[in-house]
Amino acid sequence: MFVGRPEELRRREQQAAALAAEIARLMTGIEALGIGPLMPAGGRLSGPAFVIVRTDRGRWSIRA
Repeated sequence: MFVGRPEELRRREQQAAALAAEIARLMTGIEALGIGPLMPAGGRLSGPAFVIVRTDRGRWSIRA
């Protein structure tokens, strides 16, 4: 959980929203390839020929 000044929280929220918009753009691009859908389920994101999973270290990793 974030502990800090409200201004810093707002800055980080704006940064998170910008990164989320980039992720959405990339996901749209993957689906536009027409080789299969993206399927979020159970803490992972499956796509055509890959799976994105959260590692035990709290990071995201791809299995292709």
